[in-house]
Order: sequence, then C-alpha cells, then structure tokens
Amino acid sequence: MDNLQQIKQLQQQINLLKSYILAGTIIFAMLLLSSYRTKKDINDNIIRTQGIIIQDSLGRDRILIGNPIPYSKDRVRTNMEKVAKTWAKDLGGDKYMEWYKGYRHSANGIVFLNEEGYDKILVGDQLPDPNTGKRIVDAAGLMFNDDKGYERGGLGVSRTTEGSYRLVLGMDDEQGEALHMFILEDGTRGIRIAGTEGQMLMGSADANNSFFNNKEKFMGISVFNNDGKILWQKNALIDTNK
Repeated sequence: MDNLQQIKQLQQQINLLKSYILAGTIIFAMLLLSSYRTKKDINDNIIRTQGIIIQDSLGRDRILIGNPIPYSKDRVRTNMEKVAKTWAKDLGGDKYMEWYKGYRHSANGIVFLNEEGYDKILVGDQLPDPNTGKRIVDAAGLMFNDDKGYERGGLGVSRTTEGSYRLVLGMDDEQGEALHMFILEDGTRGIRIAGTEGQMLMGSADANNSFFNNKEKFMGISVFNNDGKILWQKNALIDTNK
C-alpha cells in the first residue's frame, strides 16, 4: 500500500472519529439537558404557599387549604351577620352570639364548603369548635357536618393538658350525640348509644369510673335514664349469672 492510500485511510478514520465525537457530544448534551429538565420539573411540581382557595364555576369559595386555612368571605363560620341570621335564631339569640365570639373557627388543614358557605367536611389539626359549643381539648382528624353546618360526626385524636391522648369516633343526630366509640386517657374503652329515653354504655373501665358509675373494675353494660340514674347494669367480671 503506497503512502497516498495510507493517507486516505487515515483521513477516513479521522472523519469517522470526528463523527463519533460529535454524536457523543450531542448525546451527552441531551442527557445533561434531560437531567436538568427533570430536576426543574420536580421543583416546579412543589407549590410553596401559605394558603389556597379553590372556587366553583360561579366564583364561590368552596375549598380552603392552609396552615391556618385562609379567610373566605363566603364562609358562614366567620361571617357574624350570617351566624346571627341562621344559628343564633335556634341556639339562643344574643346570648349565643356572645358565646360564639369565643369559639375557634380556624383550622390547620382543609375545609370544604357547600354552596351556601357552610362547613361540610374538615380535615386537619386543631379543627374548629362545633357551632354548638367549645371543645374541651384540641382535636386532629376528620369532621363532617350537615347542610347547615351542624356537626354530624367525626374521628379525632385529642391531647389533654396533662399530655395524654383520647380517641373518639362519633355520629350525631338532630338531638346531639347518638353513637360514639371512645378510648380515653385513663384507659376507659366504650361504646355509647344515646336515645330519647336515656343512654347505654358498653365497655371496660377501672373501679369508680365516672362514665359507667361502677364501684369495682368493670367490663359490661350500664343503662341510664336522662337523669343519669342507673336503670340496669351488668358487670361480667363479678356477675357470672347467665
């Protein structure tokens, strides 16, 4: 092979090498750009803000999200004029409005409003007080109301001032508490069924428990009238009659 042919082959090899280098450079640039875009896209999917209000097609505030939730002009809970025209009429008038000033209306989480602005579903921490009274302790969990904002039930865990916890699952009717399951900070466990003639408690508790009104350690059923008097009680731990 003469020198001219060798030079031509060497030139072809160099050109091929250039092609490889160019192709490699393009692929590397594409990978680098893809990596940058992927990282950027991930960051773009994270929204950092203090509050979000989602409206319906008519411009009404329907979902409040925040820590705490943002104020909404459409929410009945924070509109004293609407409260006076609705709940106050049924719950005590001016006296109710004085009590209402001390209620907690905020929440850390999500509140869903219906078309009329009443709270329907609430999820989060430090949930609002019911519109019928203040909570004994702050609650975290789920709460659901009827179409007029009256509490109909929920599931929550609460921490007492002493640092203990209580867990409650409840369902309410027009008269108030109807069916509840609870685990209290002192170890009391129970199911409470309330009716127009009184209430029935099923569960377990230590001696001298204020719920079951028992003298000895208890596991059984207590039935009370509306005055709190025991109508019937069965303690399976000491009464073995069948």
